[in-house]
Amino acid sequence: MKKLLTITTALVLCACSSVNKKTVSYQMSKFDTSKYYVVSGEGATKKAAAQNALDTMARQLNARPAAALESNLVADLMANAQTEKTWRADKSEGKHYYSLAVLPRESARMVLTPLINQADAQLAGLSGQFATPADPLADLKVAYKMQPIIERRASLDDMYQFLDENNASFMPETFAPYKNLFKQKMAAVLVGVEGEGKESTAMVTCIVDALNKMGLGVVDMSNPDKVLSVKIKTDVDGYNSKKVNGLIWCTSSAAVSLVDEQNGATFSRFNVSQRAGTTRQADSLRRSMQAAGEQAAQEIASRMETYLKNK
Repeated sequence: MKKLLTITTALVLCACSSVNKKTVSYQMSKFDTSKYYVVSGEGATKKAAAQNALDTMARQLNARPAAALESNLVADLMANAQTEKTWRADKSEGKHYYSLAVLPRESARMVLTPLINQADAQLAGLSGQFATPADPLADLKVAYKMQPIIERRASLDDMYQFLDENNASFMPETFAPYKNLFKQKMAAVLVGVEGEGKESTAMVTCIVDALNKMGLGVVDMSNPDKVLSVKIKTDVDGYNSKKVNGLIWCTSSAAVSLVDEQNGATFSRFNVSQRAGTTRQADSLRRSMQAAGEQAAQEIASRMETYLKNK
C-alpha cells in the first residue's frame, strides 16, 4: 500500500512538471474569465509585449459597431484595463515576451449601462409622441427621430454582449417594444408600385426590395390607403456589336415618377439607363435590366427618404 501511494504521488508530480507554464493558454487559465475579459500580446521586450496586449484589446473593441458611434467609448473601457501578467517565453523561442491585458467585466458594464439606459429613456420619450389616432406621415417623422437612437442602442448592446461572459443582451424586454413600434410606424406608410413596358417586372422587383429595406409598406396601386406611389415605364433596345462578332448588346432604360398621393403631386422624376453585352440576347437583356433596376431602386430610396423627412 505504501509503495502504491509513493508511485501515485510520483506520477502526479511528473504530470505537473510536464505542464508548460510559459504558454499563453496556461497563463490565461489562471484568470476567472467569468469576471475578466483577457487578451494576450507579445513583443521583444516586456514593455512591448504589454503594450501589444493593450493594443490588441483596443483593436477588438474598436471593431464593434459602437466604437464608430460613440467617440469616447473605447477609451472609457480601456481606462479600466491593465496588464496583469508579463513573462518571458520558453528558451526555444529566443528572447521573446508575452503579456495579458485584463478588463474587469463589471467595470465594462458600469461604462455601458448608463449609455444604454440613456438611449432607452430617449426612445421612451419619442414613443409617446406618436399621433392618436395614428397618422402615417406624422408618425413617420417621429420614427425617423427614433432611427439613429435605435441604431445607437443596438450597437451599445452589441458591445455589452461582446464583453458579457455569457454574451447576454442588456434588458432586451425593454428594447424590443421600441424596435417593434419603429417597424410598425415605418410599415404604416404605404407605397404603391406600378410598372409598364418591356420586361418591367424585373425592375419592379428591384424597387420593391429597396422599399422593403427602407421599412416602408409596399402595396398594389389599387390600395386606397397608399401615401406615395412609384410609376415606372421601361424600354429595351437590342443590337449586335459592330466591332465584336457574336456580341449582342442590350440597353434597358426607364422613366420613373414619384407621386405624393395625398395631394396628387409628382415630387420627383428621373431616368435610368444601363447597357450589357453577352453572346446571348436573353442574358444581355437580363443583365442590363437588373443593372437599371438597381440604379433606379437606389435613386428612389434616396429621393423618397429626403422627401419624407422634409415633408
